[in-house]
Amino acid sequence: MTQDPRTTQERIEGDNTASRSLGSSALARARKSRVSMFHINTNKSVPEGLRRRPLTLVEMTIILSVIAILSAVLVPTVMSHIAQSRILRAKQDVKTLGNAIARLYQDAGFVPRTHDSRNGGPGVHAVDLLVSPGNAPAMPTSSSGVAKWVTGTTDMLEYHLYNNVPGYRLKSNDGMPGWNGPYVASPPTADPWGNRYMINVAYLDPTPNVLDSNGNLKSAAFVLSAGENGIVETLFDQPVTDVEVGGDDIVHRLQ
Repeated sequence: MTQDPRTTQERIEGDNTASRSLGSSALARARKSRVSMFHINTNKSVPEGLRRRPLTLVEMTIILSVIAILSAVLVPTVMSHIAQSRILRAKQDVKTLGNAIARLYQDAGFVPRTHDSRNGGPGVHAVDLLVSPGNAPAMPTSSSGVAKWVTGTTDMLEYHLYNNVPGYRLKSNDGMPGWNGPYVASPPTADPWGNRYMINVAYLDPTPNVLDSNGNLKSAAFVLSAGENGIVETLFDQPVTDVEVGGDDIVHRLQ
């Protein structure tokens, strides 16, 4: 048997080098194996049924037709719901404002028909209308009988129902009548179409008879919104015994 001429130390170092070489080779093979497991063969052909192709003219026509049909059905429905919700809000608003006027009268013993106050009660500078913020409504071509809704003297509803700007006396704990507001949760705003709410307070007379103190037939008083068309069509001055609401106006009658 041939004797290995290397010393013992040389043989140990040689064996270690060989082991490291084998370990490195095994590690390289393992890494290559892992890479190959996740390798995607980009040359593999995609099945015919899975390939994306452009839509044909017929298919595009069908899709556009379906979209057009859905739009024709859904858009009018949505718009109708929006229109109805606006009308319902306006109806609720005119009722709320009317009830606020009634509560003020119950507390103070008078209705707000002036923009000032004297001795804690109504003042001397009368107004035709109390109004909310918003645009003045349009008038019909034949504006006879409705013009004062637009041209009459005004004061703001919030001054009387929310802030007590005129300075009415306050209701006392011992039962003395007076202002005890606010009578609305927040200052009134424009109607759903951007126009102002209006009350023809010039005719407000809370006495129970149809005749005023001079023996004349009272005129009707309303809280009014000009409605969706934005045109006020209800006569400003109507006898309480013969009242008609014009066009699409939304009203709450006070008297």
